[in-house]
Amino acid sequence: MYRISVCDDNGDELEKICSIINDYTAENNINSEVKTFSTGSELLEYEDGEQCSDIYILDIIMPDMNGIQLGKAIRRKNPEAFIIFLTTSKDYALESYSVKAFSYLIKPAVREDVEAELADCFSRINKPPERFVLKCSTGAVSVNAEDIVYIEYYNHRMIYRLAGGKTLESVYFRETFDGMIGDFIKNGSFIKSSASYLVNMKHIKTVNNVGFIMSDGTLLTVTRRYAEARKKYIDHELNGGEENDDV
Repeated sequence: MYRISVCDDNGDELEKICSIINDYTAENNINSEVKTFSTGSELLEYEDGEQCSDIYILDIIMPDMNGIQLGKAIRRKNPEAFIIFLTTSKDYALESYSVKAFSYLIKPAVREDVEAELADCFSRINKPPERFVLKCSTGAVSVNAEDIVYIEYYNHRMIYRLAGGKTLESVYFRETFDGMIGDFIKNGSFIKSSASYLVNMKHIKTVNNVGFIMSDGTLLTVTRRYAEARKKYIDHELNGGEENDDV
């Protein structure tokens, strides 16, 4: 059963969103449970003693804590959750990507838009993680795409930096770096930050004027030629992880 939490201090809007969710899940035979909350504190207090939700639909402008603050608190406990922001203001759109929001919708809620986001969320929840078979010096290794933090190209070899600190080194390739990363680019989560680095956007924690700070603490410089990578990443986050064009 899927768990969905909706938080909005506007009772009418809360009721409307829940009606849309219940209609959609009933029409599509999706077994789900919807919980409603009028404040962020109420939601966090409930989840302290219960399982986390799969999908959160959060108002941003609320009295006790705003939706961005609530989203960050949810992320600390539930990093894989899908967070959909719903608000009357566009002012928080850029800030919402720091929470790795799945999408950002403007009120009043439009049934078709909410249903489209729910459909996308459910399709991703049910989708098995993509795996890559890496040709390494020690043999072929199967790795989840999400476990690759970044890839470094050095002396015709791919150096794979993985979550948890592990490093894998590929066999010697005669191809160029661009010739070897086609499958990673097609995945939609990887972008080049420089001529020798391919970055997994899911592992980017911070963007600054130098480049990307990764989940393992590594700072990867974004060179002038690949300056568009910053915009690609921001667009990727604001669009809920949708595939971007090559960089």
